[in-house]
Amino acid sequence: MDSDDDNIEEMVEGPLDEDDQPHGFCTVTYSSSDRFEGHFVHGEKNGKGKFFFFDGSRLEGFYVDDALQGQGIYTYEDGGALHGTYVDGELSGPAQEFNPEGQLVFRGQYKDNIHYGMCWIYYPDGACVVGEVNEDGEMTGKAVAYVYPDGRTALYGSFVDGELIEAQLATLTTQEISRPHFTVDPDSPVYCYDKSNSSCIAGYKLLPDPYESQRDGLSCYYVGEILLVL
Repeated sequence: MDSDDDNIEEMVEGPLDEDDQPHGFCTVTYSSSDRFEGHFVHGEKNGKGKFFFFDGSRLEGFYVDDALQGQGIYTYEDGGALHGTYVDGELSGPAQEFNPEGQLVFRGQYKDNIHYGMCWIYYPDGACVVGEVNEDGEMTGKAVAYVYPDGRTALYGSFVDGELIEAQLATLTTQEISRPHFTVDPDSPVYCYDKSNSSCIAGYKLLPDPYESQRDGLSCYYVGEILLVL
C-alpha cells in the first residue's frame, strides 16, 4: 500500500531542484498509473502526501525521508478504510478498519503489515471473534472467543482461522487495555462447529445455542444436517 519501488516516474508537475528532482509540492505520476500528490525535498517525499492507486484505492499520511511514518489512512476502492500506524512505510502498531458503511470490522495491532497480538474481528450483527493471532496473523489458537452481539455471552476455546473448533460457554467480564477476560462456565458442555451447516453449533450431543435460547426463549438444536427450533 505504500510502495512505488517498482514504479518509474513518468511525469512531474511542480517545482524541481537543480538536479531536476521534485522539490516542493508536486504531483508525480508513475508508469503503473499510480499518482502521488504531496511535498518533496530533493526528490524524497517529506511532509503530508497522498497516493492514488490505479485500482481506485488511496493512502494518505505524513512522510519522512520517503517513507510513511505515524498515522495513515488507507481507503479501499469500495470505500472501506483502514486507520493504522506506520513505521518506515510498514503497518506496525494500533489499527482500526471500517467497512464502506462505516462499521468497525477490525480493531487491534499490526506488525510488518500483518495482524499481530490481540485482535478483534467484528461482524455486521455486532458479534465478534477476539484473541491472540498466530505468527501468520490468523485467529488461530486455544484461547480465542466468539462473543455474541450482547457483548457478554461467549464461546471460548479453540479456533482455526476464526472458525470455532471446540469451545465452552463463557462470559466476557472485563477488558483491560483492549485485553478481554473471560469467565468460563465449568459446567458448560463442549460446543463444536459442524461444517455441514454454518448457521448453527453442533456438539457431541444435542446442544441448544446459548445466546439464541436466552434471547428468544426458544430452544435451537442441531440434528445431523437439520436445525430444529422448538
